Amino acid sequence: MRELIKRYLELPKPIMQLAAAQFMLFLINAVFMLIGNIYLRKLAYSDQQIASFISYRFLGVLVLAFPLGLYIKGKKLKPFFVISAIVVPISALLVVQAITWHNPVLIQGSFFILGFGFMLLQVCSLPFIMRTTPRDLLSEAISLSFATWSFAFIVAGGLVAVLSNLPPFAIAGIKFRWDEYHLIVLMILMSTPAFLFFLRLQEGSPRSESATVKSRLKSVIGDYDWNLIVKSVVPAIIIAVGAGLTIPFINLFFYSTFGIDSDQFGLIGGITSVAVFISALLVPVIRRRYGYSVAIIAVQGLAILFLVILSLTEIFAYFSWAVYVAIGCYIIRQPLMNMSGPSTNELTMNYVGPKNQELISALNSSIWSAAWFVSAKIFQFLRGIDLEYYKIFLITALLYAVGVALYGLIIREYQARPATAED
Repeated sequence: MRELIKRYLELPKPIMQLAAAQFMLFLINAVFMLIGNIYLRKLAYSDQQIASFISYRFLGVLVLAFPLGLYIKGKKLKPFFVISAIVVPISALLVVQAITWHNPVLIQGSFFILGFGFMLLQVCSLPFIMRTTPRDLLSEAISLSFATWSFAFIVAGGLVAVLSNLPPFAIAGIKFRWDEYHLIVLMILMSTPAFLFFLRLQEGSPRSESATVKSRLKSVIGDYDWNLIVKSVVPAIIIAVGAGLTIPFINLFFYSTFGIDSDQFGLIGGITSVAVFISALLVPVIRRRYGYSVAIIAVQGLAILFLVILSLTEIFAYFSWAVYVAIGCYIIRQPLMNMSGPSTNELTMNYVGPKNQELISALNSSIWSAAWFVSAKIFQFLRGIDLEYYKIFLITALLYAVGVALYGLIIREYQARPATAED
C-alpha cells in the first residue's frame, strides 16, 4: 500500500490539477445521478418524461464529440477544460431552475448544454493524460481520473444524507430546509473553483501535428487504423447501451420499488462510492499482478452476477429482506463494474496506438452518449408499456455479458502482439 501511494504521489502536477477540477465538476453529475430523478418524480414528472429529459443531455455529446475528437489532435486542451468549467455549472443551474418552473423546453435545452459541457471534459481528459503522464505511471493516472468520479459521489452522497436530515431553519425570516433543489444548487456552487484550477493548468506541447476539422475529415480514412478502432468500440457500444438502461434510472428503481427517498439513497450512494473510490485506486495493482483478463473479464463477470440478483429483488419486494439484498447487491456491484473502467480504457488506448488516441477518446464519449440517448428512449418506451424494472435490468445484464466476451477477444489479440507486456 505504501508503494502504491508513493506512485500516485509521483504523478505530474498537471494530472493532479486535472483530477482536482474533475472532482469539483463531477459533484454536479453525482448529485443529479443520486437525487435528480427523485426530484423530478416529486414534482409529478413520470418515468417517461424523466427519460426524455435525460436523453437530451446525451444528444449534445452524440452530435459534437466526434468532430471535437478530430479537432483536438495536435492542439492545446486547456482552453476546452476552461470552457467546460464555465458551461457545466451555469447549465446545471438552468436545469434545476427549469425543473422548478415546469418548463419542458428549457429543461431539454439546458440538459443539452450540460451534456456539451461534460463532453468537453470527457473527450479531452484521456488525451491530456496520455500526453502528460510517463508511461510507467499511466495506470495510476487513468485510475486517479476515474477515482475522482467516485470521490465526488462520496462527498455528494454524504452531504445529501446529512443535510437532508437536518431540521428546517429560518434565514431572514424565511423558512428553509435542505430539499433536493437546495442540495443540487449547493453542489453547483461547490463546483465553481474548477475554473481556477483549469486556469492554472500547466500543459506541454502536443505530440502530434495540428489540423482543422475539415482537413481531418478529408484524411480521416487514411490517418487512422479503422480496423483496430472498430474492434475496440464494438464491446463499448454494447456495454454502454446496457448501462444506459440501468445506471441513470437506478434511483427510480429504489424509490418506486422500496420507497427509498433522497436522503437514504444519498447515504447508499455515498457508501457505495467509498468502495468504488478504493477499488479504482487499486486497479493498477490488480492489473499488473493479474493482467487484463482478471481486471476486466473476471471483475465484470462478478458485477453482472450481482446485477442479476439485484434486479430479481423486485419480484420479492413484498418480503422485508428484499430491500437489504437489493442494497447489498448494489453496493457490491458498483465497485466491481466501475473498477474495470480504467483497465478497459488503458487497454483500448494501448490497443489502438498513439495516433488513434484522440479519436478513440472522442468516439468513446460519443458512443456512451449515443448509447445512453438510445437507451433513455428505449427505457421511456419500456416503462410506457409498464415493463417491470427487473426485466429491463436483465436486458442490461445480457448486453454486459456479450460486451465482456468481446473484450476477452481484444485482450487475447493484444497479448499475442510481439513485445507486448503488461507491466
